[in-house]
Parts: sequence; structure tokens; C-alpha cells
Amino acid sequence: MKQIVHFCIILVFIYSCTQSSLSEKEKTLSSDTLIDAVGIVMNADTIKMAKVITAGIPKSLKAGVPVVKPLKPNFGEAGGMAHMQTYTTDNGLALDAISFGHKSAICDKTGNLWFGTEGGGVSRYDGKSFTSFTSAQGFANDIVNSITEDKSGNLWFGTNDGGVSRYDGKSFTNFTTAQGLANNIVLSITEDKSGNLWFGTRGGGVSRYDGRSFTNFTTAQGLANNIVYCISEDKNGNLWFGTDSGGVSLYDGR
Repeated sequence: MKQIVHFCIILVFIYSCTQSSLSEKEKTLSSDTLIDAVGIVMNADTIKMAKVITAGIPKSLKAGVPVVKPLKPNFGEAGGMAHMQTYTTDNGLALDAISFGHKSAICDKTGNLWFGTEGGGVSRYDGKSFTSFTSAQGFANDIVNSITEDKSGNLWFGTNDGGVSRYDGKSFTNFTTAQGLANNIVLSITEDKSGNLWFGTRGGGVSRYDGRSFTNFTTAQGLANNIVYCISEDKNGNLWFGTDSGGVSLYDGR
């Protein structure tokens, strides 16, 4: 009988401790709770080697004579003291349809504005006039999805089906899959702190260009999805890739 009583006492003690523990958890969870988000890190042993391709001879063309049109001001009052000024083909813009890609419009180091269009090539605006470049001047393709200026002042244009065009102010150099680019539809471009160019493509994953060769990353190397809409580098040098339906992939370069 004494053994049964002792056993019951032990059960009561365990139950009391359990309730006390649950009470403490409830108090903790009732306030703001921080949860560490642990990403899935693929070890080097599990990642297949990225495909490295020595860049072939790119197609370089001396830029033809661009189309330059003086600006025709067109002011329209938006209401109140603010005003909205609209620029269209009537004012010299190459095409009224501006691309919706990542960074399809940028301001370069000298203050010029560049606008990628949905079929009219690219227009540069210097504050006075528009200068437009198309395939007639050596451009890879007249649909421009993204634009980036590198540290040397070269402009890189990601096109819809012509690969990438690099413009040095005098000539165009075009890179396609023939030179090692993962895919000829380039949706995003970013230059990292080391001077590498990264190209997000539609279906080919990501290409990294170091000036000599292309290194391509796809889902086989751990990329979430092979359609990459945007690329960004954080302060620690990590690359972030925004994909079509696989979320975001982080690449630490190791």
C-alpha cells in the first residue's frame, strides 16, 4: 500500500513540474518570439561543379551612326504646384514601351539616362536630346531587359534573345551562348565587388563572367530555379538571386 502511495506522489510531482514548464513556455511565447531561420546549405561534396566555359571570340562591331533627335518639350500639369513632364517618341524616345525588366533604366556615371525599350533598342538622354541605338548600330537585339554600368564605365545590356551587348562608347561587343553565356535571354545584370559580371537568364540559370570565361550555375549546382529575374550583392559579398518560382537563392562564393 505504501508503495502505491509513493508512486502516486511521484506522478503528482511530475505533473506539477510539467504544468510549471508549460506555463513558463506560454509566458515566453506570449511576447515577441524570435525564430532563427536556418537555410539549407549545400556542402561542396553535394554540389555538382559549375560549368566553366572559356569565352569564345565575341562579336564586336563599331557602333553605327545613332539616331539623335532634339528634345521637343511637352509639359503637362499634374495638379497643384507639381508638374509631370512626359517623353514619348514625339520627343525623341526610341519607343514608348519601356521594358519592365530589372534595371531597364539607369543613370550612368556622367549623368546620362539610359532607357531599354520593348523593341526600339535603347535610348540615351543627356538632358537635351535622345540618342537611340538599335541593331542597325550593332546592338545585339532591340528588346532590352536590363542595363548595368561596370566600374570601367562600360554599359552592359541584357537583351531578349541576342545575349548581352557591351558598349564602350565607340563599339558594341556581343556575347551569346557561342561565347559561353548560359542563355541568350538575359533578364538581369549585376557587377560584384570583385568586378565579375553576373547575368540572370530565362531558363539557363546564372552566368558569371570574369573577363576571360563564363561560369554557369543552374539547379544542378543548387540554384532554386533557372529563371532569374534579379540579382543583388549584399555588404558581405553574398549574391542573392530572385527566381521565377523557387524563391531566393543565396550564394556565398565558397
